[in-house]
Amino acid sequence: MSVDDYLYARKMGQKSARAAISNGSYPYLRALDEFVAREDISGEQPLGIIDIPLDKIAGTKTVGRKNSFANNFMPLLGEDTEFASKWEALFESQLEEGIRDPIFAYEYMTRYYVQEGNKRVSVMKYVGAASISANVIRLLPKKTDDPSSRIYYEYVDFYEASKLCMIDFSVEGSYEELCKFYGKGWKQPWNEEERQQLRSDFSRFEQLFLEKSSDHLKKVTAGDAFLVYLRVYGRKELPFRSNYDLKNEIDRIWREFQTQTQDRSMKLLLEPTEQPSVSLIKRLPFLNGTSNRILKVGFIYGKTPKTSAWTYAHELGRLYLEEVFAGQIQTKTYYHAEYQFSPMDILEDAIKDGNQIIFTTIPFLSAASLKAAVAHPEVKILNCSTNSNYNSIRTYYCRMYETKFLLGLIAGSLAGEERIGYIADYPIFSTISNINAFALGVKMVNPKAKVQLTWSSLKGDLMPQERLDAEIRYISDKDFIVPEHPDRRFGLYKREGEQLTSIATTVCHWGKFYEQIIQGIRNDAWKTDTNENKNRAINYWWGMSAGVTELICSGKLSEETSRLVSLMTELIKNGQFRPFDTELVDNEGKVHQKAGAHMSHKEIVKMDWLLDNVEGNVPDFAELKEEALPLVLLQGDVAQKNK
Repeated sequence: MSVDDYLYARKMGQKSARAAISNGSYPYLRALDEFVAREDISGEQPLGIIDIPLDKIAGTKTVGRKNSFANNFMPLLGEDTEFASKWEALFESQLEEGIRDPIFAYEYMTRYYVQEGNKRVSVMKYVGAASISANVIRLLPKKTDDPSSRIYYEYVDFYEASKLCMIDFSVEGSYEELCKFYGKGWKQPWNEEERQQLRSDFSRFEQLFLEKSSDHLKKVTAGDAFLVYLRVYGRKELPFRSNYDLKNEIDRIWREFQTQTQDRSMKLLLEPTEQPSVSLIKRLPFLNGTSNRILKVGFIYGKTPKTSAWTYAHELGRLYLEEVFAGQIQTKTYYHAEYQFSPMDILEDAIKDGNQIIFTTIPFLSAASLKAAVAHPEVKILNCSTNSNYNSIRTYYCRMYETKFLLGLIAGSLAGEERIGYIADYPIFSTISNINAFALGVKMVNPKAKVQLTWSSLKGDLMPQERLDAEIRYISDKDFIVPEHPDRRFGLYKREGEQLTSIATTVCHWGKFYEQIIQGIRNDAWKTDTNENKNRAINYWWGMSAGVTELICSGKLSEETSRLVSLMTELIKNGQFRPFDTELVDNEGKVHQKAGAHMSHKEIVKMDWLLDNVEGNVPDFAELKEEALPLVLLQGDVAQKNK
């Protein structure tokens, strides 16, 4: 019996080795000592005896036995060898009482390499076991700025708290996000009940995911896919899902897993797509049955136009849209989404009302928007945010850094050698690029001036203006005003005691943004945007060239400053000048870009450092108000890098 099993296992090994050779890959076990030098290791960490997943055992520690096994750990030596006899004895032992003696292995970068017990691993893999007991020593690689190194040390911290080793991620911040789904703080110890719950949830998901997976999803780990699932469906109901329901949910969001195999950065569309020509048939409503068809568009707001400057700006955009498409569209508003116990409820209401397009106007609603879009693929849902990597929804946002650069030009020309104040709201990626663009504008005309940064989302009773040094006269503040409480603390203003003088402000014309999106949907540009790849995540990030952003200046500016701003505005609009195409050094002295280099728009969106003429820092989670945390988590975890 055991002889037959050895022969069958050997055939499995030979088949795997032949397939590897034909694919140009290595047919035997990888030996850790062959590709990791001693000088690459910063230390060792004994983990004791633990259960390790068999699918994470990647090879052997030394070169001694590597050619005895194929790369799938199945044996290759003949059936008359001593090796075969020992393998057969272990197989019989496993059938009778189980293999109890732990193997000895080294862990390196979340994978395990066997020092002693290769045949035990081979037998256990052959019988289809999930894990094996092992005495493990972790080899710690030297820390670098490489993403794989940073992700690995996140895993080390996660393991220290949870003692779980079965989940791999390929994106930074994923382990902390997973902890939050399970109600655990980062580095907070897990108890056995919590560990068992995650093991159960993940193993069920992983099995169904891998059954459906294929080679083109190799870049996506089961952990990556699990996190996507949790973002869409949440965790609380997962233990009560049947495998049938879980499989259907996985099928429903399969395109989102495929989207993760694309470029990890989002697909940014920087200009409105040129409208395709519409056929005469489509332009004659009485011929295509749409003469009485009104497009229904829903707008979901976090607060109300009277209490929120942000909502007020988008409400103006909605009113503009109704005016432009009078008689062709019907809009409906939904308020107070930020105060809903379940944000999904307000989205479901908008869908039940028959809205074919829904704009969720606050980044806070990005997770609920994704879940609603997956459940209702017939509805087009767009969320006002950046940095999305999902196919089911699209995001839209104004490219504000261009006008912030111009605002910095004005501030620098007025301030002399004084410091300039800058009040930012939330530490998310797009905000960082706005700060740096403003600082670049200041530096271009006033290299000696410094920008003092503070945040309106910090804990404490002080107003953000009060956190700035008292002698600072020129301040860049929020972009919008609240209708119920209008004041001059917006845009760039001059502070002289209690007197405030407005100088300039940046404006987002959301109405023009909405107009071009709706026109694109009506003229099939929506489909054109995905022609390149239907699985790409689409993010509209339009700026001055699209007419959706503008700088409005006071008439009190000098003629020279006004001419400079006008000139730079035209150069930016025409693509002849890009603020970030210059030497970029952060305020800790690190060079991020040499002079003459070109920074891509994706790099601009994901900035997480501050320019060298900025005094201040990106706050960490502990410094932020409670209401700021969900948005920071959803829209780029800049603050997580500063814990």
